[in-house]
Amino acid sequence: MALTVPPSLGKLPKLMRLAIFGIDVSLTRQTITNIQQARYLQTLKLNLCGTSCDASGIPLELPSLKTLYLSEGALSQCTHFLRQVTTRQLSHINISYRGSSSPAEVTAFVESLSTSCQTFEHLERICVVDKSEHPDYLLVIPLHSESFRPLFKFKRLSSVKFIGIGNFELDDRFLNDVPIAWPSIQELKFISWKRRAFYSVTFTAMMSLASRCRSLRTLHLTVDATQSTTIPRAPDGTEELWPMHTTLRNLHLGYSRVSEVARVPYFLAEVFPTLWGFKFYERYLRNCAADIDLRLALEEAHSQLMALRNSPYDNSDKLWETDSDDSGT
Repeated sequence: MALTVPPSLGKLPKLMRLAIFGIDVSLTRQTITNIQQARYLQTLKLNLCGTSCDASGIPLELPSLKTLYLSEGALSQCTHFLRQVTTRQLSHINISYRGSSSPAEVTAFVESLSTSCQTFEHLERICVVDKSEHPDYLLVIPLHSESFRPLFKFKRLSSVKFIGIGNFELDDRFLNDVPIAWPSIQELKFISWKRRAFYSVTFTAMMSLASRCRSLRTLHLTVDATQSTTIPRAPDGTEELWPMHTTLRNLHLGYSRVSEVARVPYFLAEVFPTLWGFKFYERYLRNCAADIDLRLALEEAHSQLMALRNSPYDNSDKLWETDSDDSGT
């Protein structure tokens, strides 16, 4: 049953956290107006329901809000809510929606963050997850780099996670811009789950990104590692490996394609000596020969990496972050 927010929140001047389950999106504007009465509200959790949306107007300000959770509704409903509010201090946003979204809807959501946040100085963490119970994994939802570029305005982002929302079709140019846009990034995940990402990002670009993001601890990305890896060159023109990076702990290559010519184990061992977790998807939608070959190639790369590091066993399961999003396979 849909709920409404009473206008009496102003009588709770010290209220800092509010969670409401079952907010009717057809009453979004009145809901926000009443929530505004809690002037010191810092954390807001809303479980959305309903199908219709009220007309847009001048956005209403939630001046103290720092953390926002929206769940259960469609992504378009979450976008509608964001377009109705402005914030000055929003640092964390977590979106958990249901129902497949089109590329246009994903782009609209990302763009709505730019209008909702009055400044680009505070947003640090963003997580967007498709929580559909029975998603159509065979439905192709191509998500190009341009859909995510508006997030480059938020220079303080330390965690960016998009999980199961479509078939990512990122490019090397996007990866090349990440270290400049997000110099403090610690966690970067474009997780396909059972939706196949396109092989549009090279292993060379991934190596460059990971080595330049000096605070990066966790990376999840599907890449094409079937060609020779391009090694950077020193000013005198000689090949020079990427600088050693001792912060990266967890690497998940999803459904990546790997061949020996790319020398994946060698470069990972040389550049990331403290890499604890090296993972990939071991289960696939189709048990066909091509999928089996993909898995076997990744397993061989993993074994070679362990050998290069003189590791008698792999304890990455213990060291991998406990709240990992990578288990939805």
